[in-house]
Amino acid sequence: LRSPPPSAMPLKDLFSRKKDKPAAAAGAPPAASRSAGADPIMALFETYKESDEDRIGPEGIMQLCSDMNVDPSDVKVLIMAWQFNAEQQGYFTKSEWKKGLTMLRADSPPVMLARLDVLDKQLRDSTKSAAFKDFFRFSFRFSRSPGQKALEIDTVKALLPIVLPPTHPHVTKLIAFLEASPSVRGFTEDQWNSFLIFTHEIAEDFSNFDPEGAWPSVLDDFVTFCKQ
Repeated sequence: LRSPPPSAMPLKDLFSRKKDKPAAAAGAPPAASRSAGADPIMALFETYKESDEDRIGPEGIMQLCSDMNVDPSDVKVLIMAWQFNAEQQGYFTKSEWKKGLTMLRADSPPVMLARLDVLDKQLRDSTKSAAFKDFFRFSFRFSRSPGQKALEIDTVKALLPIVLPPTHPHVTKLIAFLEASPSVRGFTEDQWNSFLIFTHEIAEDFSNFDPEGAWPSVLDDFVTFCKQ
């Protein structure tokens, strides 16, 4: 796993925002990129990059997902963005692509998928690991609206069940709490990160929860809601 390296929307939309000018269809790479000795990673970049910009945009990423046979809502797409240390939703720069695929040791969609499958399993098997914590933090920053400090609640509700394993403690209950609490309009980064710690430290029946502890107030309210 890599060492620790922004409009809010469901994960399936993070890479599918359209431009006014459509990018060229992602087909076979140009003949020049197939020349002898060409870097296969950068040849692949040429396959998916936009026709008018030197970066991969929403259309190219959607085509990549299709070539990997991965739904855009799959957590593997977010894991890929994390591995690339991507800064902008819907785009991969040339340097992000080069560094990310070099780290993945992949130069084709099938190999990329195989590497992402391994990373997905490793992350889900150890949500207490430094790598998962870094991925969890990245998920917040990558998914929030540009210029905003908080993650919108609809995005929190959509993102948590994708980032965390299906049976992870407290996730389902927190989403129910958020749906019943219209006064909670967003999650700050501290609240997001604290929830992960909360899931690891607090029993599912809240028997070891200390109301005098230093948890964000939204988690205090969450426990009160669940105990009613």
